[in-house]
Amino acid sequence: MIQKPEKENDYYYIPELKEWFPRVTQVLKIISKGEAFENWLRNKGQESKTLLSDAGDIGTSLHNRLEEIGKGIKINKDALKERERLWVEEFEVWQNENVSRFIETERTVFNAVDGYAGTLDSLVELKDKRIALLDYKTTKYIYDTHELQVVAYLRAYEQMFKIKIDTAFILNFSKENKTKFLTIKEVKDISGQYEIWLHALKLWYWKFGKYQESKANV
Repeated sequence: MIQKPEKENDYYYIPELKEWFPRVTQVLKIISKGEAFENWLRNKGQESKTLLSDAGDIGTSLHNRLEEIGKGIKINKDALKERERLWVEEFEVWQNENVSRFIETERTVFNAVDGYAGTLDSLVELKDKRIALLDYKTTKYIYDTHELQVVAYLRAYEQMFKIKIDTAFILNFSKENKTKFLTIKEVKDISGQYEIWLHALKLWYWKFGKYQESKANV
């Protein structure tokens, strides 16, 4: 079973390989989200930490609800906050129109060849018989790095289970838009995006190197 280090949340420990692999999301921090985001961080100062923490809590809560849907667990929508209820309802509409079945939810994966790990949100079979990876976001925009994150999970799953995943979708749930609660983007050129991901991963290893097992508390 893949384990997260107790003291270092930037890595996963892979017992069968006896190696530590960096998290996909940590690797992608080496790429800037852009001038607008950096300016926002500077303008908000210390408040930005609270805002980002609150945003993370909202995202975690939604992930939990969508994980329950993927596992066939009935959700008590009356217990949800209004925005989260609208998100869930919007997702269920899209799901009923497009998804035949859930194959995986919250599956931790690793790529033993390229050396990284992470946790994908969902893997589904679509009604047109394609296999698709889904990634859930609650950000203001769908950033370019989100696509790199998705293709990294996709290739890791393919490498682990020797199956072909046909496509991937980013489902972004808006915290600000009052009328459009869900934006969906299909990831194009998976092979090309993965090449870009590998460049980011190589840069990350150049800067930080491999995690030493002697530092680990497993």
